[in-house]
Amino acid sequence: MLIELKSSKKRGKISYNFRKYFILPIKILRVALVDTIRQDGVEHAGYLAFLSILSIFPFLIFLISIIGHFGGEQVVVESLMPRIAEIISGPPQSFLTLAIIGVIWTASSSVEGLRTILNRAYRVHLPPPYLLRRLISIIEFFIITFSITAVVMLFIIIPTFFTNTPIEILLNFFINNKLPVLHKFTLFIFLTCSVSLLYYAIPNVKQKITKTFPGAVLTVILWTITQKIFLYYLNQFDQFNLVYGSLAGIMIYLMFFYLLNVIFILGAEFNHNFYRVYKIFLRN
Repeated sequence: MLIELKSSKKRGKISYNFRKYFILPIKILRVALVDTIRQDGVEHAGYLAFLSILSIFPFLIFLISIIGHFGGEQVVVESLMPRIAEIISGPPQSFLTLAIIGVIWTASSSVEGLRTILNRAYRVHLPPPYLLRRLISIIEFFIITFSITAVVMLFIIIPTFFTNTPIEILLNFFINNKLPVLHKFTLFIFLTCSVSLLYYAIPNVKQKITKTFPGAVLTVILWTITQKIFLYYLNQFDQFNLVYGSLAGIMIYLMFFYLLNVIFILGAEFNHNFYRVYKIFLRN
């Protein structure tokens, strides 16, 4: 009788954990998907896709101008598209011109667009006034730019300290052998942390950063799957060139950014519902 009671408790615990860690997240994902549609996330993703295309080149120009002051411009240019090299080969950029002010305003529009949509996802009904939000967006734009600059400079400066050392040989071994598991795992962690920081810092809501990780993990996983499906679609079908002709390249970028932004908004909705549900679930 005692053995049967222990066995029953064990099965009950397994069933509880199964519902808690498997069934419940699936239900939350379903609710988040419905909320994404109800909160106009599908439509707002198109707005974000437009802002992404609108602001990406001003952002890259500003980023390269910053890195150029540290002597790393050539490294960045070689790693970016030829179009960026064509842009910066024009007149020299200056921080004292009206042009750079326009670049900052345009590039920070994506941050403000993200804030507006994330506020909706997190149910922020009374956000700060527009001018204050815009000022915060510009400040956050500078923070993002200088954070990327710091990472790029680390890749430029650190290798100089390990020239012809065992560490350089080890790094070359990893790079030349293209360890796929380590590379993908590192990229996954980096993207998850970056998305989590966006969910944490941009919306006008107080929260712990740990509460943003579930949606960030979901977002990065869905991004990876979407990228593979989208590339397969482009390789198998040529409808973009058939329909849009010379505009196909732009439309492909817009469609790709649109899909990424739908998933990003879904991740924010998932965070909102995940915390709300688990707060009640764990209390019982």
